[in-house]
Formats: sequence, C-alpha cells, structure tokens
Amino acid sequence: MSIQNIAVKLCGLLQSQSEEEVTAREWRLVGQEQDGSQLLTWISTQDGKDIMNIGVYTNKTKTLSTLYTYEEKLNIIQASVNSTHSLLAYVVKVLPSEESEVKEALYCPFLICLLPDKVSEPEVVEEGSTKQIMLQYVYGKSNKYSPGIRNDRFLLFKHLEYIKIYRTPMFLNECDDGTEKWGFDGIYTETEKIVHIFSWAQWDCANQVLFYIHHRAPLQSFAEGEEVRSPAEPAPTLSALQFHADLPHETVLNIPLSLPHAGGGTGGAGACGSYEDDPVPLRVHDCGIDLYILCDQRGVLCVCHHYLYKALDDSTSSLALDDVDKDSGVNFAYSVTLLNHGCVVHSVLPELPWSLAKSLRPSYTLYEENHLLVSIPMLFTHLIDISPHHEPCCHIVIPQPGDSGPSLAPLLGWGAHAMVDLNTLDVVTMTVQEKDLSATFKSDTVIENKLGIIHYLIQHAGNTELAEELVSWMCVNQPPAGGLQRAMQEYLVCGAYAVTRRSLPPSALPLAVHLPYTVHLAIGDVKAGRCVVHVSLAALWRVAAAVVLSPRQRVCQFAEDAWTRLWAALQRPAPNRLRPSAVAARLAPALACYQPEALSRASTPLSPTTRRPSFAAHDGLPFVELDVCTTSRQEHVIAANMRAVSVHVLSAEGAGPAEAGEAGVHALATRWAGAQLDASRALCRAVARAAAAERHAHQTKGFVFIDELEPAHALILFKLFEAYYLAAEAVAFPLPQGFPSFLTYLGYRALPFHMFMQYVHRNVLELQIDVMKAIIATKDDSTRTVEHKLRLIQLVGEARGRRALSAWPHRAALVLRARDHAHALLSGRPAPPPHRAPHRPHRDTGIAALPSGERLSPLDTFLDLLTAKASLNELDFNLIIEATLASVQDSTA
Repeated sequence: MSIQNIAVKLCGLLQSQSEEEVTAREWRLVGQEQDGSQLLTWISTQDGKDIMNIGVYTNKTKTLSTLYTYEEKLNIIQASVNSTHSLLAYVVKVLPSEESEVKEALYCPFLICLLPDKVSEPEVVEEGSTKQIMLQYVYGKSNKYSPGIRNDRFLLFKHLEYIKIYRTPMFLNECDDGTEKWGFDGIYTETEKIVHIFSWAQWDCANQVLFYIHHRAPLQSFAEGEEVRSPAEPAPTLSALQFHADLPHETVLNIPLSLPHAGGGTGGAGACGSYEDDPVPLRVHDCGIDLYILCDQRGVLCVCHHYLYKALDDSTSSLALDDVDKDSGVNFAYSVTLLNHGCVVHSVLPELPWSLAKSLRPSYTLYEENHLLVSIPMLFTHLIDISPHHEPCCHIVIPQPGDSGPSLAPLLGWGAHAMVDLNTLDVVTMTVQEKDLSATFKSDTVIENKLGIIHYLIQHAGNTELAEELVSWMCVNQPPAGGLQRAMQEYLVCGAYAVTRRSLPPSALPLAVHLPYTVHLAIGDVKAGRCVVHVSLAALWRVAAAVVLSPRQRVCQFAEDAWTRLWAALQRPAPNRLRPSAVAARLAPALACYQPEALSRASTPLSPTTRRPSFAAHDGLPFVELDVCTTSRQEHVIAANMRAVSVHVLSAEGAGPAEAGEAGVHALATRWAGAQLDASRALCRAVARAAAAERHAHQTKGFVFIDELEPAHALILFKLFEAYYLAAEAVAFPLPQGFPSFLTYLGYRALPFHMFMQYVHRNVLELQIDVMKAIIATKDDSTRTVEHKLRLIQLVGEARGRRALSAWPHRAALVLRARDHAHALLSGRPAPPPHRAPHRPHRDTGIAALPSGERLSPLDTFLDLLTAKASLNELDFNLIIEATLASVQDSTA
C-alpha cells in the first residue's frame, strides 16, 4: 500500500510555477470528472488577506488550473465543471451560526461562467434548501449536429424531491473584427425533471450512469419464505439511467431491493435527520442509508450496502437501532449483491461496541479483474471473488492492524486501484501483497480462508511458486487432519483449471464453463484480529425481476456496452460443471479391478514416447517417473478423465459433436488431462520439499533414496505422501509414474509389517514387480523376514510371483520354484522356460546323485519319476538338483 498526499503534491506544483512563497492550505476535494480530473478548493493569502480558490487538477498531465478566486471563504462542498472548463457549477453549504438567521444547514447551488473575456458573477441556479442539493455536469455531448453550439448540461439533485437536467448551451459568435468567440447567455429556464422522488442517488462519472432508488408499488411474489408486502406499501427499487453523447438517456435497469434501514421515499425529512456530503463519488442521501454501486464495462454490477442492526433474542428478526440499548453492542453488516452472478454475499461482525461500529465505514473498489476489495478500517480487508469466468467462491479475509484508518473513495486518473481519504487527501494504492497473504495463511485462520488464498494465488495471481510454498508449510506445521488434504485438493483442481483455461484456443474457451474450478464452495466464519466475520452466500430470489433492458429495446440496438453484457449474463443458464467426486466414484470400481499385467499400453491414450521432464537433473522428485509394468495406473486414470470430460461436455451442450465442436471437445479433454498431470507433479514436488525429501544432484533417486533415510524421516515422508495420495484419489487426479512403487517401498520400510499388509489388502499400496524385486533383495536377517516375503509373493499373482522368486537367491525360493516346475511337468502343463541365472552352490551333503550299491538316492527316484512324465529337454536339472539338496540340508540341519 503506497501513500501520497494530494495537498503536498499540489503545493509543490504551485511552488514550481511561482517564485513567491506558497501559502496554499486547507485543501479540499470537491469533485471529479470523467476525464480523470479532480476539482479542489484551497485557501491562500494575497495582500495580507485570505482568499479562496477553486481549481481543477489533471494527474495525467500534472497541471493545476485555477478556475475562479473568491474574495471570501465559502463552504463549497461539491463542484463540477464542463469538459471545456468554461462553466463551473458548485454547491455552498451554509451552516447555522449565532450571527446568521439560518437555523438549519442550507444548500445553495450556483453556476459561474469562466470565459476569459467575460466578467460574470455567480448565478443562483435554485433557491437554497435544507434538503441536500448536488450538481454534476454530464460529459460526452458532442457538437456533431450543431457545429456552432456546445450543448452542455448538468444534473441537479434535490434529495427526496427530484433530479433535473439544466441546459447551459454556449454559442459561437462572430465578432466585428471577423474573429469568433464563444458566448454564454445563461441557463435555460425550461428544465427536464427526469426523476420525481428518490431517497438515494449516485453518479458514476466513468460510465456516465445515474443510479437512484425510488419507491413504487411492489410486484406480487409467490416465493416461499419471502416477505409479503401490502399493495399500499411502496417497495424500494434501484434504477439506472444511461446517458449518451448524441442520443437521449434511457432507463436500463430496475431492481427491487430489500433494505433493512431504507428511509421513506415520501417523508419530508431524512430518516436520521442529517446528511453526509459525499462529493467523490457523488452520492445524494441521508445517513439512514449507505449504499454504493460499482460497475464496469464487462457487465459486472455490485450493489454494496452497509448497515447496523440489533438481533432479537430468538435470532429470527432484528430491530431498528433506535429501539434497543446501543451500549450492549450492535451487529456491523455489509451485503454485496453480485447481479451478474445472481447472488448476494452477506458479511456480519456481531456484537461490536456502538462507538466503534458507528465510526466504521467500508470502502469498496474493483481489484484487478476478478475481485471486489472491501476495506474495513482498523479491522480487516475482505477480498471477494467476483470473477466473470466462474461462480463466486473462496473469499479471503486479511486482518488489517492499526488503531485508526480512513474511509476511502475511488480516485480516477491516478492509476489502478487508487483511492483517496477525503479528510486528509492521502492517495492510497490498494494492493494485496504476497507477504500479507502468506502471513494470513500461516496464522490460526480457518481452512476456508486458506483455501481462498490458494485459489487466488493459482487462478488469479498466477503465483504457483508461493502456492507451493504455502502447501509445503502446511505439510510441516499442520497435521493431515487439519485440512491438509482439502488444501491439496484445492491446489490440484485450481492448478489444472488455470492451466487449461490459459492453453485453450479461443474457439474452445466457452467450453471451459463445464470444468471444475474449485472443490470446496463452503464459506465459513473467519477470525480477523479481535472479531469474527460471518460470511455467507445466498442466491437472489427474484433474479427474473431484475429487469435489464434487452439489446433490442435500447436506443442504439447494435452497440455493445456494460448493460448488454449484463443482460447476456442474466440470460445465460447456470453452468453444469463436472464434479471431480463423480469422476472418482465412477473410477473406483475400475481401479478395484485394475490389473497392470493384463492391460495393454496401446489401449490407453497419452502413452509417453519420450522421456518426461522428470528425468532432468534439476527435477526435485525423489523417484524416477517410470513404471516397469505393461501399463500404468496413471494412464488408466487419465483415460477415465478424458472420457468423463468429453461425455459431460457433449451432454451438457445438448447437441452432437457437430454443434459442440469435435475439435473443441477434444482440445478441452486433452488439455484438462495434461493439466491434471502437471498439477499433480507440482504438488508432489511441494510435498517432497516439505518433508526434506527433495532430491539433490548428488543423491540417487528411487529405492536407494529410501534406504538412506532414517526410520523417523521415512515415516514422516510416508504420512505426507499418503495425504497427497488420498487427495489425488478423492478428485480423480493421476499420480506421477513411479510414485505408486515408491510409496509402496516407503511403506514397507517405514511401517510395521502388519500395518503394511493392511494397506496392501485395501489396494492402497501396489506390489509392482520393481517393488517386489526391491523387497526380495533386502537382507534375510531372520526367519520372520523370510515369512513376510513369502506372504507378499502369495499376494502378487502367478506371473509376478514367479519373477519375484527368480530374483530371490534363497533356499525357500529354490524349493518353491522347483515345486512349481515339477508340478507343471507332472500335471501335463507346459513348463515355464528354465531360469538361466546361476544358482547359489550348496555344500556337499553326502548323497550321491546316482545309485551306489544297495543305497538309492531320493533324488534319483524323483528324477526317474519326472523323466517318465516329461521330456528331458523340459527339465531344469540345475534347479531341481539344488532345490533337492537345499531341502535335504534343511531337514538334516
């Protein structure tokens, strides 16, 4: 958050323009225009007397122009100037004093001509009134159809009475010497009343839109649970008038509102009896309603409402603040209606002290392209996700330390996210810094807030490095039961969605609405410093009643602007997104019957033909991404995801491949599958880094890396990789090749054997042939170890069991291989090819291989039986002889 002061900056600018001492002081911001210029007043000393100046400053050109100088001090609260800086409209607020006869504050509107060759005095626009009055020039009126006339016009707001359009045309007159000069003959007496009675109004100078709230008869509603109004009771309605350059203004929006503390639209005085003068942005209202609207050209419309209330004991309704004891604490609340999404975000801070709650005033600004930033001074900053690409989710609450803070207003022409404190004129650039996000993530905040930070970093900020770092921190500092798996799932889904959306061609980009963008949509209570923020999301009951003028009803039917985009967003049906849990449910039966040795690599897509990047020396994965089986679990999961995406998109589009686009569906499915694998590899690398298992250049990958780990370190690594495995399985994401074998061997080394067998029986750990060979190759230091290996061999199936026995140079393996060989010959089945590896020699036991006298060798009798049933070419004599000698040796030992 960078800060600069307008008063200091303009004093330096005045000093550079004059050699005399600058005496400017008491700077005040009284308005801003569409071109990014600001109107300010200040007091200076001239000839020993104080004078008041009003000028316009343009930050883009760094120029300050003095428009008019008053000989006395005036309480100018708001002003506006036309585009040529030739006409100035302003409002003077006369406050009651002992010397004057004014009993109440009086608003007096004036207009003054600023033409250089014309000396004019301020002209009274209307008589002063105790009701709030504001003036605002409308920009954009061209002189295309009248070259010699400038059709300037300004709006006059009079609270609870009307909004008028005053016309102040200027004419190009020909002088006697042949030159032409602009002249002004005064305000046209005929005015146009565009709004009759209103309780609140706001002028959006950037888009030239007038928002106002008026009351009219309510529409009959049949929604269950909605408050039923009497037909005689007027309902507040928010409307919007769009002003054009060469066309008449038009009503483009009508929204029925439900405001807890909306003042009456027909009363003679404000609901709270006082006014808050807001020149930037220009708003006309009393203190009974605090409403602010944000709109941009993408069709995003946010209605922000702040209010205080006191809940009843039964928590079913609320009372007005005038009816309850304020000393017991009140609820500070603000609601943000996201009209383009058809929902509203409610935020409540319960039981704040009255003195604190009444001094707080939220500040709202559109942050970057996907968020609404709500700043609550002294408490927190709320980052609301309003991305037009997906539904609102994953909101972030960042504590804001400090004993005091300003209420800020948006400032045009000072860069993105610039806001100003109207009291001190400090310009603040609102930014969400990485250190604040990291500190909030590492605090004791709830898991929903952490998920929102991960979502923001990956999808909107594009900072996957910081997201990986935070996930690694969470692996080290929080147990798996503390939301670690949920954070991993959010990382996987967000990362895959972000990569897919960035890589899709423009023709397939509309299909991205069918992909999942987050896993956890729940929004919970968030602790922010000393208070707790209750955040909830609700759908609008009457979205259809939010009438936006359709493009065919506009005065310019073929122009595209914010209202046509908003209309299109309201007409668009709610997206039917693919749910990762549904893919995982369909994938579970297939994985239960998964047989790696029986599947063919050619039957699944995305078979790697070249080495993956994980073979590079800089990769931090502690294993080699290579499966030694015929096919891999990874390709099985990828094929299921591609199938699920293709079927879901075609069924959701409700058309065949010709209408939905075969190329678009294929591009979406393949890029989603590839992005899933990339996100899974990145998360695996983050988990390995958290457990200090990231491979360095001097270390060996794979099973040797596990053998070098300490038992405690191996157990920690297994628990973290187990959480990663479960997170990927829950959202049906593929695992990197080589990871299942690495996890199985890690579990064999880190867990007790009975627990390891539980993982194997439940198909969590896979006994691939590379794992079996590694386990068989371990030292046979006890009889129990040999029994454990034999139990594993019994579980892996016939083919892998034979391969494992062939790699095990132990007597038990020799006996089992020989028995299997003899059983195959005696049963008439074709014997497996003999194993050509050299056998381990056994010491002489004193038994001859051939008959000697009356003594017959058991081996000779057994060989006679075999040779009678099978051909000599099928016999593995070395295997049978060594197995028999080993068996005899064990029996005589």
